[in-house]
Amino acid sequence: MFTNHFQVYLLRFNLFVHFVFVLVFAFSFGSLLAEESKPLAPGAEPKKIQTSAVDKGNPVQNPNPNQNQNQNQNQNQNQNQNPNPTPSANPESNANSNPAPSLSEREDNQTPMEIFNKVYEHRFMIRGGLGIGKLSPAILNETGPAWFQNSVFRQITEPGAPLSVPYKPAKDLGINSQFFDIRYGYKNKYEIQYAEDTSLGVYSRDLPASNNFISPRTDTYWASSFEGNRLLRFEGVSQHLRFSYTHPITKIFMIGPSINFHRYSERNNISYGSYSTSRPEASVPNKVTWSIGGDANAEYSMKGILPGVYAKLKLRDWWEIRGRLELLDRKGNFSVLGSQIIQEVYGDGTSNFSAVLPAYGGKVRDKGTILNLETSFQYCRFTLDIGMIRQDVKRTYDTYLGDTIGNVPRTDYSARSVYIGFSEMSASIKHTVTEFYIMPGVSFFYDEDKIY
Repeated sequence: MFTNHFQVYLLRFNLFVHFVFVLVFAFSFGSLLAEESKPLAPGAEPKKIQTSAVDKGNPVQNPNPNQNQNQNQNQNQNQNQNPNPTPSANPESNANSNPAPSLSEREDNQTPMEIFNKVYEHRFMIRGGLGIGKLSPAILNETGPAWFQNSVFRQITEPGAPLSVPYKPAKDLGINSQFFDIRYGYKNKYEIQYAEDTSLGVYSRDLPASNNFISPRTDTYWASSFEGNRLLRFEGVSQHLRFSYTHPITKIFMIGPSINFHRYSERNNISYGSYSTSRPEASVPNKVTWSIGGDANAEYSMKGILPGVYAKLKLRDWWEIRGRLELLDRKGNFSVLGSQIIQEVYGDGTSNFSAVLPAYGGKVRDKGTILNLETSFQYCRFTLDIGMIRQDVKRTYDTYLGDTIGNVPRTDYSARSVYIGFSEMSASIKHTVTEFYIMPGVSFFYDEDKIY
């Protein structure tokens, strides 16, 4: 019940944040329209175009023959006094030598959209937003095959131990996402980006965030069905430091390489389950052993350098489509540490509780692709980006070591690998994340004239 209330509060919080972002963007949009349509104050004059000294002259007057005659006589006297007169200035050469008007002067006859749609030397942009998505977690996808293979391997050292056969795999789970990034652009070609996105999922027992197993009947155990692994909370944090260059191919299309210095951390809060009942023929007859609860944290920390391709398509002055495809290859360490509470009920009615400790660790590696597609709408310095991020990952373990430590007989409950996780190391596990987001942003521009 607490988890359901928490999800309701989380949904209300997300709706409130979405409403605040839309409200701020609407007020900013309205203020810009108000400034653009604001009339000049009484007595204010529009900015006049300055003329150079060469263009300035005496006002034109009615011609006077006597005045023209006197001017000709004065010119002849000046020529006699100065035999080497200086050549008169060429208006065309002076016009070419004059510097071009500054950007502030060019703004007089431009709308705000025309001003901010130019190519500036420097651009600084901040974005933040929220999203929703779907998750197919590796921590659940690996449980079914790994537990089954481990239970088969246990028959070698522990004959008669119950098998764990998966019959109900985990389904895709919902997640909520938060996004933030900072971008610096130079002349609309070179770009440096720091981005961070956090994916969070909290799951209750009403959601299909678990793996279910059956144990067939053996000579010493009855058949049983149980929930093997349940995911209670997922948190994945991706950090990206990207450097990219896009070269114009046509007037509206740009494409180029990018490099991503990437870090990734993942934390899974999980619990293990188990259930078995011994038969009268067993050494301890009619004994029920089941895991009533537990808590363990599976944590991953990885990093890598991801090459990619970055493309832009400028359809309108206010509309741009961007796409980025990166080859994912990250590696690092993982650890699993926690506790599992097991209750043992004997045939005479007595019972006791025991704790076992799962402890594992090793080397892990993710390989795959990251695809990002987004459409961007711009008004002056403000943008609104709507996009999608898709991660297709195959997870492998280079090293998987550990065991479940406790006093409960191992044949009575299902556990992860023993000493060396051959099943985990021999397979690749699917891990996919699909996220849809909306991110408002604001940009600041700078060139040789001033900051905008």
